[in-house]
Formats: sequence, structure tokens, C-alpha cells
Amino acid sequence: MNNIYRNPDIGNLYLTSDGFLDKMNVYLHHFNRLPSMHSVFNLEKEKVIKWIETNLAEDIIHVYRDMDYDRNVKSYSHDKVFFLLKGQRMLYLEYQYMQILHPDGDAAFVEKITAAISPLKQKAKRKPHEINLISSQDGGMVLKNMEIKRTKLDLSLYYEDDFTAVDQLIQQRLKKDKDKGIVLLHGLPGTGKTTYLRYLIGRLKKKVLFVSPDMAEYITSPSFMNLLVENPNSVVIIEDAENIILDRKITGSSSVSNLLNLSDGLLSDCLNVQLICSFNSDLKSVDTALLRKGRLIARYEFGKLSVEKAQRLSDHLGYKQMITRPMSVAEITNPHELTPETKPRMIGFRRQEMEEMVN
Repeated sequence: MNNIYRNPDIGNLYLTSDGFLDKMNVYLHHFNRLPSMHSVFNLEKEKVIKWIETNLAEDIIHVYRDMDYDRNVKSYSHDKVFFLLKGQRMLYLEYQYMQILHPDGDAAFVEKITAAISPLKQKAKRKPHEINLISSQDGGMVLKNMEIKRTKLDLSLYYEDDFTAVDQLIQQRLKKDKDKGIVLLHGLPGTGKTTYLRYLIGRLKKKVLFVSPDMAEYITSPSFMNLLVENPNSVVIIEDAENIILDRKITGSSSVSNLLNLSDGLLSDCLNVQLICSFNSDLKSVDTALLRKGRLIARYEFGKLSVEKAQRLSDHLGYKQMITRPMSVAEITNPHELTPETKPRMIGFRRQEMEEMVN
């Protein structure tokens, strides 16, 4: 079997925008005709490749591979791979899907391959310490798997007593299959919102999609919707969500409308997406439609811990300090750093202008 890696003899005609071969041009180059094509999704790519190499070895004419080195496991894995087969057939694998390119009328071959690889499904269960970062690539949106810090958290130490019941409700709903709705977590910086999110992610078995602040403005784009269609029954976390939850009467933005459709509209019935929005502002500037019963799973305002709670946490962490005022988690866990008072920020408006418009 002749394996060819980025063959320099293939002209630029066959290079795509991401720097490797185009499947249709490869097929034309070898077989001088246009193919029919069948696609199979949600596959464990490396298992499919191994099956092809084992069971179709005698039919393989050429293999073109695009491989990436993974430092964590110290080995290469396939990004894309083309198997050119006898009978003017080609199997192309990328991400978690495979495409069967073949002459029209080759139904028996398609059925044979489909039946063989269909059981090799992608593992649905994710590791508890992983999230999927939504990023932009080649004009669309893709998911990049990232590992986050494992967090063991005693909620009774880091939060006020009323938060325990809220956490139980959030976990109960987010663990429910094919559910929908929105969770709003807000409060001053340093009060434990991100720490709680790390803890919560580790308790979920659903796929978690993370929208960074710089990507939040694109939640109304078709690419974002396509990504959700491909990842139903997932939890979407939008951190620093001020820009997209402000009252539509003030901003004129369509971002809130999109959130409403995702959390309790027609789209939610198809996607079953649950949303978590964290932000630093108070609820006065939040669009009231987001707070409607039936749409809102839970909301909680994180604040400074009471003197008693703050002293208990400080003692638990081994800090020898006398607490005389309410303090944030960040202040307690970093006793040697000076923390200036921070007011909730208003995005896109000066505070005076915002208050005038609200009033």
C-alpha cells in the first residue's frame, strides 16, 4: 500500500483554503469522473480508519493523510484521510463523519460499508473536566475541546446558606434529558461565579459549550445556530453576558430575542439547549422577558459573604486574620492582595445615561 503525505507533485488546484486536499478534486484526479456521495455522521474516526485498513486492505490504491501531533498522548492523529479504492471508490474521513464517494449505481457497496461502520459511533459521554470552546474558523464556527481545572467545592463554605437549594435546583434541571431554560448568575466580580461554574461543569454529563465574551455577539449568526443543531441536548455557558441580556428597549439588539427562542421558543423544542448566563450587573437592566416563569430555571445574585461566613472560610483556609466586614471570596482567598471596590459595570452606556433611560 502506497501512503502519500502532502505529496509535492499534486498541484495547487487540489489545495483548499485550509491548506490540504479537496475530496472532489482528488476523486476527479484519480477517476476522471464525478461521483455520487453518501455521508455517515457521529463516528469514532480512528476506529473507522482501523476498520478500513484491516478489512479493505486489498482494495486500497492510495491513501492521503493529514495528521496532527498531540503532545498529551505523544502521537499523531488523523485530521483528514482519503482512501482511494478499486472500483472508482473513495472513503473520506474528517471530524466525526465519513463520506462514501462512488459511481452511481454502487448501492451494494454503500450498504456494506454503512452497515460495517455504523456501530463505530462517537462516544457520547464526555470527561467531567472538559468543555467545548466555540471559536471561529474559515467563516464558520467550530468546537475546540479544552480541559478545565477540576474543582471540589464545599458550597456551605464558599456561599451563603440560601445557595444550597439553588444549586440543587440547577443541577436537577441541567441533568434532565431534553430539557430547556435559562440560568442567570450575577453579582460583583470575585464573589465566586466562575468557581461555581467550574464545579457545576464537573457534575454534568451533557456536552458543555462555552461562549467566550468576544464570541457572544455572534449568537444571532447562522453559524452559531448550525452549531447548536449539530449539538442538541447540550448546556451553553455565556460568560460576561451583559451585552446580550440588556433590555431590548434600551439596546435595540436582537441578541435577547435569540436567547428567548433558544430557552423557551420554537427552537428550544428542537434543540433542547439549556443556557447559563453569568454577568456582573444587577437585574434592573436585564430584559424582563428572560425572567418569565417557565423560561427561567433559576437565578442567583452572588454577593460578599457575611462576617460569620467570611471568618469561617478564612479559618478553613488557614489564614490568621480577623474578619470585621463582609468580604468577597476573592478577598478572603487572597488576603495579602489589595482589592479595590468594584461597582457593577454597564456595557455600552454610561451609568447616568442608563439610569435616565430606565427611569
